[in-house]
Amino acid sequence: MASTLLYIRHMVCVKCILVVREQLVELGLVPLRVELGEVELRDDAATIDWPRLRQCLEAEGFEILDQLSPQQRLVAQIKEIIAHLLATEPAALRSGHFSRQLSERLQRRFAYLSDVFSATEGLSLEHYVIRQRVEAARCLLRESTLPVGRVARELGYSNLGHLSRQFQRETGTSPSEYRREQLTGVQDAATPAK
Repeated sequence: MASTLLYIRHMVCVKCILVVREQLVELGLVPLRVELGEVELRDDAATIDWPRLRQCLEAEGFEILDQLSPQQRLVAQIKEIIAHLLATEPAALRSGHFSRQLSERLQRRFAYLSDVFSATEGLSLEHYVIRQRVEAARCLLRESTLPVGRVARELGYSNLGHLSRQFQRETGTSPSEYRREQLTGVQDAATPAK
C-alpha cells in the first residue's frame, strides 16, 4: 500500500500539529508523520474521503495544498526551523542570530528568505517569529508556574520588558494579566455552580 503525502497551509505551531493529528485519527486515517505544513498518511490516496478531510481541516483553519510550489516548500522549511529553534535554542531567535542561522541552514540570503516568506504568508518573517514566541509564552504562562521573568529567559528574550511589549502588542494584555485571567478562568470552571 502506498502512503499519501499532504501539504497543509496554516500549520504554525506544535498545537497545530496536535489538532491536525487528532482530526486525521477521528476520520479513521493513520498518520505516519505530522510536521508543520506536511503530513504523511499510511492510507492510499484512493481510499481517502477528500471532501470530508478538507472540510474537517478547514473547520480548524487549515487548508490542504494540492501542489506545493517551491516558495511554499521553502516557507514550510523556514517554519520548521523556527519551531525547532523555539523548542531547543530560543535565544537563537534574536534578530542577528536568527537571520544568520536561517541563511546558513537554507543556503540562501536572508533578504531573499524574508521576501519569499512575506509574499507567501502575508506577514513579515520577523512578525511571524514574534507571534511564535508570544504563543510559546502564552503556553508557558498557562501551563506552568514559572515566574514571568523566567518565562522571558526561557524563550530567549533579553529582558522581561521586551517580552511584555511584544506580548501586549500581540494579545492586548500583559503576561501577568494573561496568567491571572487564565488562573481565574480555571478556578471559575472548577467551582461548582450553586
